Amino acid sequence: MNRTKIEWTCWSWNPITGCKHGCWYCYARKLSQRFPKIFPNGFEPTFHPERLKEPWKLKKPSKIFVCSISDLFAPWTPVAWRNAVLESIRNCPIKHTFQLLTKSPEGIPTDYVFQENIWVGVTVTNPSEVQSILTRLLNNANAKTRFVSFEPLLGPCEASMNDGFWRGIQWIIIGKLTGSRRIKLQPWWIDHLIDAADWFKVPIFMKNNLKPEYLGPLRQEFPR
Repeated sequence: MNRTKIEWTCWSWNPITGCKHGCWYCYARKLSQRFPKIFPNGFEPTFHPERLKEPWKLKKPSKIFVCSISDLFAPWTPVAWRNAVLESIRNCPIKHTFQLLTKSPEGIPTDYVFQENIWVGVTVTNPSEVQSILTRLLNNANAKTRFVSFEPLLGPCEASMNDGFWRGIQWIIIGKLTGSRRIKLQPWWIDHLIDAADWFKVPIFMKNNLKPEYLGPLRQEFPR
């Protein structure tokens, strides 16, 4: 496990590494290229069973980002790997907050009831993804806290979200594309998300990287 600079969590925990989504903006793939000793299989999905009980060793309850450089529910992640991670979370003697984030909500088992300390979220980056990804999250994830990470925000997403979507989620994260000038953040994309979230009383966490393009105050709220 590693302390992380990601503002909405405390630790990153990666019992699985590697991913096949092929997102052109992926920071994790770049890490695997920079540190081949840490990623002996490159960015191929790899299971690390020796890491399964790392959260058990933390004495203080903390927020833990699970599989930050992989995807627990992706179709290429073997069910045995996924179940081993969920089993470790379920049996952890310390009541951490485990934050699960996926781009493949269709892989979330619909018959699995997540404990209250497990937050289940999806990554949405542009309007074309909203309808399908959020529908699958709401249909599949039986969790008290469901959230959406709009990072990197690559377009105006709010207009694609209907009332049902907003009433079904408990938190949103907003962050911008970093390390590339391919798409320039437009502040009004953020303002529209904020207005809608406020209307439905959904807490908002705005990452520090939104500056300097976004000139308003950064709200860093958590689910209630």
